Amino acid sequence: MTNLFESDKVANQFNAYNDVLEQVLGYNYILSFFSKHQAATILDYGCGPGKVALRLAEQTASQIVAVDESESMIDIANKQRAHDRIVYQVVKNDRLSFVPNDTIDGAIACYVFINNGSEDRIRRMMTEIYRVLRPKSRFIILDTNPNTTGVPFSTFQNGIKDKVYDYGEQRVEKLHVNQQEDLILYDFNWPNRMYDDNLKYAGFTHVTVKYPTLNDFSAEQMAAITAQYGVINWENERTQAPFILYEAIK
Repeated sequence: MTNLFESDKVANQFNAYNDVLEQVLGYNYILSFFSKHQAATILDYGCGPGKVALRLAEQTASQIVAVDESESMIDIANKQRAHDRIVYQVVKNDRLSFVPNDTIDGAIACYVFINNGSEDRIRRMMTEIYRVLRPKSRFIILDTNPNTTGVPFSTFQNGIKDKVYDYGEQRVEKLHVNQQEDLILYDFNWPNRMYDDNLKYAGFTHVTVKYPTLNDFSAEQMAAITAQYGVINWENERTQAPFILYEAIK
């Protein structure tokens, strides 16, 4: 299947998407984890335009290896989010051929697996990530929650309301981009068992999953979020989790 992110138009529109919801209910957890549990090197697998990689570099002392199969995304990352502790690199055939075994201290994959329609390929990527991680290191996955498909959230909607999707079935994904038309992408419906089965197949243990919502935050924390990001017209993310956060240990 053609990678939509190879299109310069799609890559630039995705780069312009306001990812505040992803920040509050996903990226901030990742940043907090690696701020507390320092890792000498972190792999950002499927880094896109480098938004998370740059935040990791700014908020930790880690060296970041940020990879993506899209040359357009890597071009944007190098131009807009360069940092002396980030190396951006294009990967081919999902292989981290330039990374030796057991050398990476932590890894993340944000919205990578939902954008792949081949379970064999997902298994290959997870296995490759497992290969380069040091023993006892952590792998964190942030993806769209398959259990809230069709629910409209403040910045996006994945799938059609009330439609029941088959295992791995393609869905229409709409991202609301400021002062632009919606960015229409296509992702895939992978239920929890896909993650559970393939993480274990790759060799990971202690697999856990979280379902963050805004109701998890105290009034004081919500006030701090408003101060940082401004007033947001929050929708169903108050009570329903738009994302899942998987953690697994090598």
